Amino acid sequence: MALARIKKSLALILIAALLTGSAGSAIRQIGLTNNYLAAKLSLTPSVEIIGVLKTDPTWSRPKVIGSRFRSRSMTMLASISQISIAGENKKLRLPVRITSPEFVDLIPGEKFRVSGVAFPTAERRVAALIATQGSFVKLSEANFLQRASGRIRDSFRKSAQSIGGASGALIPGLVIGDTSLQELEFTTDMRRVGLSHLTAVSGANFAIIAAFLLWLSQWFFRRVRSRLILTSAVLIGFIFLVRPSPSVLRASVMSAVILIARARGVKADSIPSLGLAISFLILMDPFQAIDPGFALSVAATAGILILAPKIEEFIIDRYGYPRFAQVLAIPLSATIMCTPVILAISGMFSLVSIPANMIAEPVVAPITIIGFIAALISPFSQSVAHLLLLSIKPLAAIIVWISNSASSIPVLMLPRSYAGAVVAILITSLIWLRKWRLLLICFAVGILVLLVPGRWPGASWQIVNCNVAQGDSLVINLGKGSAIVVDVGPDADLIDNCLRDLGVKRIALLVLSHFHADHVHGLSGATSGREVSTTWISNNGEPKSEMDTALLLLGDTPTHLATAGESVEFSSYRGKVKIEVLWPTNSVNSFTAMPGDGSSVNNSSIALMITVGELRIFTAGDLEPPAQEALMQSTKLAAVDIYKVSHHGSAYQYLPLIEALRPKVALISVGLGNSYGHPAASTIAALIQLGTKVMRTDLDGAIAIDQSLKIRTKRDDWWNISWG
Repeated sequence: MALARIKKSLALILIAALLTGSAGSAIRQIGLTNNYLAAKLSLTPSVEIIGVLKTDPTWSRPKVIGSRFRSRSMTMLASISQISIAGENKKLRLPVRITSPEFVDLIPGEKFRVSGVAFPTAERRVAALIATQGSFVKLSEANFLQRASGRIRDSFRKSAQSIGGASGALIPGLVIGDTSLQELEFTTDMRRVGLSHLTAVSGANFAIIAAFLLWLSQWFFRRVRSRLILTSAVLIGFIFLVRPSPSVLRASVMSAVILIARARGVKADSIPSLGLAISFLILMDPFQAIDPGFALSVAATAGILILAPKIEEFIIDRYGYPRFAQVLAIPLSATIMCTPVILAISGMFSLVSIPANMIAEPVVAPITIIGFIAALISPFSQSVAHLLLLSIKPLAAIIVWISNSASSIPVLMLPRSYAGAVVAILITSLIWLRKWRLLLICFAVGILVLLVPGRWPGASWQIVNCNVAQGDSLVINLGKGSAIVVDVGPDADLIDNCLRDLGVKRIALLVLSHFHADHVHGLSGATSGREVSTTWISNNGEPKSEMDTALLLLGDTPTHLATAGESVEFSSYRGKVKIEVLWPTNSVNSFTAMPGDGSSVNNSSIALMITVGELRIFTAGDLEPPAQEALMQSTKLAAVDIYKVSHHGSAYQYLPLIEALRPKVALISVGLGNSYGHPAASTIAALIQLGTKVMRTDLDGAIAIDQSLKIRTKRDDWWNISWG
């Protein structure tokens, strides 16, 4: 009877917890969506707000919207207390996200006033997005702790900047989660290798600092209580230093669970303690429940508590080396538990993440400890902080080297829909059955099995239309890691991933058909770690900002204005590859009065006839009817095997050109669910009427074609490969 009462009580507690959490989440969501601001947005978006900054302003990544480029902007969270909209002043408290095209010299806790335009947002934690249209006016200072932490962060950033290089930029990220000094390419490499978690404040940061303080304080305090009080006080200060965001508070709670569990020998009550911590965090912030970072943090903590001791024990029993066992057990256990979550969220898993973390793990602790000391000293003595950071620069260089070296290894892609669930069930079952050895074997064998199937696109590919979302990128295989690349899409990561899949290490010829962002903004990804021999560009240099950025990235690479009538030949593993320029002419053409989008930039796109053995390919950027009609006069125009359809398959097509080309296969490079309505039904109908096989990147993913016109496609799923 007693057992029955206990079970009943536990069930009631669980139900009460679920109801409390659900009610809290619902109340918050209603408060964000049904408010004064939301009701006014549909009438007039212009606002003036007074609020308090909650997070540090950080530079966001540049974005490409359609063919246009949106430069990077500063983004931050704030809590508004007053809003002026449509001549009406209203006092209210709502969280908002603010973006500014200019540098914002504010720290969290400072009160400000700014005007801008408010937009609805899908971000769950905020009520609206406010794009500023003026300068921030500071109304009041932050409190002492916020000012002190801001001064420390600023001086520490300057000290790290003074030692220079990627290592100097990395150290603030490792110590306080400040990645503002890091280059975009470096952060991309860190993410691919599975090391990006090192630059996000996590439980590891708190655990390292706490362990160091507990060790150090034993020389000054005999009583354990005194050491714990000192350590707790410093950790509270550390929270203010790294900013008390939801992720930081989550990390501090998780680290507390691990430290307590380790201190008590990871006893049976560790998991209930973790459950209590999870409940506390979700009650404090219900949106944590839908945060992928929260799921990863919980999984990593559970892995360290459940698996790490077993893995450590197994290695020591079999091979000895306690120190090695500890170093291996923690990243391995965290990786095993986090893998299902990563697969379910992104479908990606880095094959080198475990060895990369094993190598990086020993150097993280000294960097964090010495870096933390340097940060505290930096406001008072930049020179001492500089010397301390110089002492750990070689250690940071090891992580930089790992990131740069291992980033070329392919990332494992799995179907998002069910891979995570399958792996989660397998791991949970093995843990439940306590089959630790079998768990490790299955984990290793699973990785190997996934590598056995032939990687897309196989060895015989000749041409690939990369899936770069709403943009263009075509790759012609020359063999031995060399290729011709026509356009690089809007996203550096997407084109880099595609070229890595193809094994392209050298670009013999890079063609930028025109300078719209959806064709050239991914250039940094295409050139990352690859030699570019020659670049052809359009004679229309608009938009100038995109052209200037592209030329800057190309550096000393020879560039040439491609003009109709020119041709070049390359040697390939299949013989000669001939590239003939059919458009543009040697003068900038204006077609603004003609049908289509009226874009002289589009109509200045480079049109190429490419011959590879028996294969003929035609690509023409975003050419529209005026230029397409003029192109009909070219004597080089003939029937082709493959046509990369102009302008993403839009309705603006000169049908006689399509009829003259009579392609066997049409490639349409287009983003899923784009707002332009690409591709047009009329364009697809015209192609089908000619008996053309139409392939689309939004539906088929990346498209590879060999000399016999056999088609192999690859969607986001690593093994979702089909043959045509």
